[in-house]
Amino acid sequence: MLDAYQAGLLRVESMLAERSDLWSSCRRQAVAIIDDCIATLEQGGLPDTTAAEDYTRLLGVNRALQRVPVAESVRAAELLWSALQPAVHAAAASAAPPQRAVIWQQVNAAFRAACSVRLYAGSQGYEETRDQILSPAAPHSPEMQTHHPAPAHDERGETPEELTPRERQILDAVALALTNRQIASQLDISEGTVKRHLYNIFNKLGATSRMDAVLKGAERR
Repeated sequence: MLDAYQAGLLRVESMLAERSDLWSSCRRQAVAIIDDCIATLEQGGLPDTTAAEDYTRLLGVNRALQRVPVAESVRAAELLWSALQPAVHAAAASAAPPQRAVIWQQVNAAFRAACSVRLYAGSQGYEETRDQILSPAAPHSPEMQTHHPAPAHDERGETPEELTPRERQILDAVALALTNRQIASQLDISEGTVKRHLYNIFNKLGATSRMDAVLKGAERR
């Protein structure tokens, strides 16, 4: 199913499948949507979406920073639905003929609900990043930087401490919407070490959340 999904993205020359870093997060999102569909069908309603919204808002930030058009996310959702069709039809085929259309409608509704939550949250992260960082009017946007700006100062008038290479690496992983456990596995360190780095990152950036840290980290690049 995921292979068919990736193949569909490649057929339309989507950068979400052509770039390995983007495909990795795209694949995780697809798996999460499918899991939510299954949970919705089993429970009779969409499960708690708080974690999904937080994850996808960060994903929206990352895609904005990578200059991935919002339309790519919308198209990806439709291509995922197309890739699911063989499995949906196989499941419906095992039911009595009068129930087959009902099953298809239930799966379609569950899929649309899971996607709508993520598309909305992703667009929020995307728009906030665009407005704060990527807009031509933003002080930190590439278009406004004709020279290297002077270092920012904190409320005490002191120059903020720079992130270390490892902290920058951790923050880049956060921007990909990876969990602490995934970051630890990717970098071959403990979750406790990841948390300590995040604590230092938040302090240096004056960040109050992972998304805030990603946005402020992008401003200081």
